[in-house]
Order: sequence, then C-alpha cells, then structure tokens
Amino acid sequence: MCRVIAIANQKGGVGKSSTSINLAASLAVLERRVLLIDADPQANTSSSFPVVDNENCTFTIDLYNYAKDSINPFRTLTPNLSLIPTNINLANLEIQEKNYFGTHHELKHSLEDLKKEYDYIIIDCGPSLNFITTSFLCISDSLLIPVQCEFYALNGLFKLFNVFKTIKQEYNQNLDIEGILITMYDKRLAFSNVIVDQIKNHFKTLVFNTIIVRNVKVSEAQSHRKTLIDYDASSKGALNYLSLATEIIENNKNDEMNNDSLGRNLNQILEEAKNENDLSTIFERLPINKENKDSNYISKNYEKLIGLSKKDIKSIFSESFNDFYSDVWVFRINEKISYFKKNYLYIHFTNQKVEKYELTVFKRRE
Repeated sequence: MCRVIAIANQKGGVGKSSTSINLAASLAVLERRVLLIDADPQANTSSSFPVVDNENCTFTIDLYNYAKDSINPFRTLTPNLSLIPTNINLANLEIQEKNYFGTHHELKHSLEDLKKEYDYIIIDCGPSLNFITTSFLCISDSLLIPVQCEFYALNGLFKLFNVFKTIKQEYNQNLDIEGILITMYDKRLAFSNVIVDQIKNHFKTLVFNTIIVRNVKVSEAQSHRKTLIDYDASSKGALNYLSLATEIIENNKNDEMNNDSLGRNLNQILEEAKNENDLSTIFERLPINKENKDSNYISKNYEKLIGLSKKDIKSIFSESFNDFYSDVWVFRINEKISYFKKNYLYIHFTNQKVEKYELTVFKRRE
C-alpha cells in the first residue's frame, strides 16, 4: 500500500527540501518505488535534478488539472526514484485564485492514480501554510516536520499543529504525524544538545530517533544536481537519511501490526498547544526565558550563558555586528522597552567561552 508523506514547516531554512530529496532517494535505495513531488513554487527540489521546462514530463501544476492516464513523472538517475517537478506556474494557482474546491478535487484524483504505481510518495511543501500546502495535506497520509536545531526552532509550530488539527477534523481524518525530524544538528554546540533534549522531552514518541547532522555535503550535492546517495553515499548526511528511511519503514510496519501510530500522543500535545502562543516557551532550561513579565530585560537568568561558546551565543542571539575575535560582545535588548530606555547586554569571553556578563540601562532624562 502506498504511503503519502507531506514534508512541511512554514519556517524556511529548516532543511525541508534537503529532507524531501534525500529521504526519497534513501527509500529508493532501499528498493521502494518512490515518487517525489515538488509542491514549492521556489522549485528548490526540482533544481536539484537535471530537469528543464521542455522535458516531456508532468509538472505539479498539471496534477490540479486531472486527466486519466496522462501523468508522466520524470525518471531520475537514482533507480526507483521518479520526480514531478514544479515551475513558476504553480505560484499562479494562488495568485489567480482559481476554484479551490475544483482544483483540490482534481488533485485528489491525480494522487489516487499515482498511488497505484509507488510504495511512497514524498511531497516537498512550500514554507507557508497556503492553499497549495493545505491541499496536499488534505490528501496525504502523514505530515513530517523538519525542525532546525536552534533557539527559535519551534516558532510557528503552534500554528502548524492547529492547521493540522483542522485538516484532520474536517477534511482528512486519516492524516497523522509521521514524525518530527531534528535537522542541522552540530554536536560542537552545547546549546544544540539542550534543544534536542527539550524537543524529545516535550514531543516524546513524535520525534524520530534519527537526527540529521549539519553536513556540507548536503549543499554540495544539490549544487551538482545530485542526491546525497549519488554524490557521496559514505557521508554522514547520506547515512543519516538512510537511517531515517529505515526508521520510517519500520515504524510503518509496526503501525500496521499494532493498529497504532507514531502520533499516539498527538491529542495531548494539541491540547497543550492551546495554552501556548509559541511552543518555544517549553525551553525552560534555555539561557533566555522570554516569559519573564516583571522585567524590562528579556530575562533574569543570564547566568546560564556562563561557559557557552561564541557559536552558542550566535545561535541564541542570531547574527550581530560583533567582531568574532573580540573578547567583548554587546547586544541591544529590544524586548518590551520604551523609547526613553535602552538596555544593553555585555558578554565577556575568555578563551572563546563566556566568563561573565553585564547588564546596563541607559535612561534618557525626562
């Protein structure tokens, strides 16, 4: 039986397209018949394969105009892996505001035809919860969510889970969570380990055991228009995605046997999400606690910064104008301050590690 997995997260830069490409290729290497659909008008997945507009193949936009026996996927160089690429015409589906009910109905028929030919259909959705993304969720069996290993990793997941809940309740009762995939993990960053622990503690069985490490081979492979398996099968990234593919296959076998699913604790998570404007607030152990409402600073727990590396600090505060080689970094604290008060955080480093910090308030005379 074919399983349709939509890969989505409205936050960009989380490794969504890389996961779609390399998970599909890994499943294919494990002798599953796989179809990869590029449902993102940015066409990052399509550009990773030698497909051009004049190829005699079906494009994603064509799936919204169903015609029986007319779908012709592009055959990639990877055995068992086919692709339905996209182009800028897909964006017109949103811009022109076509009849949504009609196009969704035709998309469903297209997928039903394709399911007869494949074991897995992997859908790379765009970084927004628009009609295109939701229309594919309405006909998918499960949702796989890549989450980047950084401080703001869970920003927006509240909205994504609520869209999932609405679709499951009103349009697709069979939709499940395939799993949450931690991506771009860097073991050199102490902060990354804190984030991984908190994601696993909160989402429990929803989180894949496999973690995708940050690996330069991923971008190198895409620049050569190859999958990681074809570019360097021995790389850490390729081995990670093979592990993920194996885990998905095993999970699906267990689900069929036990009539259970990876998302068995989903209702509890959705219930908890109702009370949170931003799921990143679960990170109570993180150095910055944004829930402090009694102070003009972001937090009072800056002592947790002590001992972190410069790379950790960059992960927390994002890019800044600080000189990486300087022993003192300064950050403007913008959370809940008035025009007449400026708050600054000074971080002092010794041997690339945080030794101490200072908070300074500059108050304008009234």
